[in-house]
Amino acid sequence: MAIRIICHQCKSVLYEDSELISPREILDKYDSKCPKCSAFLTFDPTKLNIYVNERAQRGIFKIFQK
Repeated sequence: MAIRIICHQCKSVLYEDSELISPREILDKYDSKCPKCSAFLTFDPTKLNIYVNERAQRGIFKIFQK
């Protein structure tokens, strides 16, 4: 399952990989600014959007059905 971190302003993909990394690493990598639109980046857990793609969702349901 891919992890994707997206700018809240311009929807630019800042990070996409299967390995989970700390949001602090992303902020440090881009100096807390989006490289595309220069929006200020912060990590606010109350504004997190978590999506599960359909393929991963089927795997989750198989785990819970056992």
